[in-house]
Amino acid sequence: MDIRGSSGQGGSGPGAITPDGSPVELYVDAGAHGDDEVIAAAIPTYAEILELGCGTGRITRPLTARGHQVVAVDESPDMLAHVTTAGTVCSSIEDLRLDRRFDVVLMMSFLINAPDDAVRRRLLATCTHDVRADGVVVLQRHDRASFAEPRVLEREDHRLEIADVEHLPGDVDAATMTHTVAGRTWSQRVVVQNFTDEQLEALLAEAGLGKVDYLTPDHTWLTAQLL
Repeated sequence: MDIRGSSGQGGSGPGAITPDGSPVELYVDAGAHGDDEVIAAAIPTYAEILELGCGTGRITRPLTARGHQVVAVDESPDMLAHVTTAGTVCSSIEDLRLDRRFDVVLMMSFLINAPDDAVRRRLLATCTHDVRADGVVVLQRHDRASFAEPRVLEREDHRLEIADVEHLPGDVDAATMTHTVAGRTWSQRVVVQNFTDEQLEALLAEAGLGKVDYLTPDHTWLTAQLL
């Protein structure tokens, strides 16, 4: 995901900002909101998992609590400082090449919707390099409906405003996402490349992945295996 023009406001200051523009403080206390249950239902019991783009461990914690062994990867040392239940690797996903393979490679946060073709190919190359021959790659994709029009979403003390929506050529969407939590506000400009199911499956096949299985009715969660 391409995130540009980030800012933090309120309180004593914006705190640490990651290389992609994400405010660390926003994600420290973020919950799994059922995403861990979707993942757990699609993978083996007590799996060895490589989590790409783990952030502060929103999903790492519930996965390790279920008995999975997780290696958590993020390019931000400030994010990784909050991951305490798993081994960590500080690296960009595109450059990551480990000397072991995993039962599961997990890549969430709509990274597959990066608007740059070359970046997407490198992300998927890491997934295929690090998954075992009989393993599974779990992906989360962007739901185009979420950027269909401006709107406000509220969950407990978290307010999310989606504004300045643009529908750009090539089925690319952009929007400004403003999060307000406990009186503090952070804004990020997000640009995503949308895909139909057929386009996504062709992209995966180019990377050597097939046997696609959609895990949720909206097709935002899916698994794929090496061809």
